[in-house]
Amino acid sequence: MFRFHPLLFGLITACGIVELGLTAYERKQQHDFPIGGNDVTSRLDYLLFLSVWTTVTGGAYLVLGKTSTFGIIASFASHAIWLFWTFVMWLIGAAIYQRQLIEVGCGENSRRCHINHTVEGFSWIEMSLTFITFLIVVLHRTGPYDA
Repeated sequence: MFRFHPLLFGLITACGIVELGLTAYERKQQHDFPIGGNDVTSRLDYLLFLSVWTTVTGGAYLVLGKTSTFGIIASFASHAIWLFWTFVMWLIGAAIYQRQLIEVGCGENSRRCHINHTVEGFSWIEMSLTFITFLIVVLHRTGPYDA
C-alpha cells in the first residue's frame, strides 16, 4: 500500500483541488445568474464542502500518512475509515447533483451546462478514486498483498 500511497492520495487531493475550483466558480455563477433555484445552490454548497474536506484531509493523509510517527493518522484503520466515509459522501453528492441537473434540464447547449457536467464528472471521479483506494487499503491489509 505504501508504495502507492503518494500516487493515490496525490490523485485524490489533486482532483479535490480541481473540484474545489470548479465548484467555487459555479457557486459564484449560481449566485449571480441562478439556474434551478435553491436546490442547485444547496447541492453546490455540499459539493463545495466535500471538495474542501477532500483537499484538506486528503492532503493531510498525503503528507502525514506516509510517516509512521503520527500513530493513528498512519494506521490502516484510519485510512480505511476515512476512505469509506469520503467515498459515501462523494457517492451521495454526485448522485444528488446528477439528479438535480436532470431535473433542471441542463442540456449540452450552454457553457454553464458544460461546467455543471464537469463538476458532476469530477464528483464521480473523486468517488471512484476513493473507492479504488479503499479497496486497495482493505485488500492490502487482509489479502495476499501483505508484504
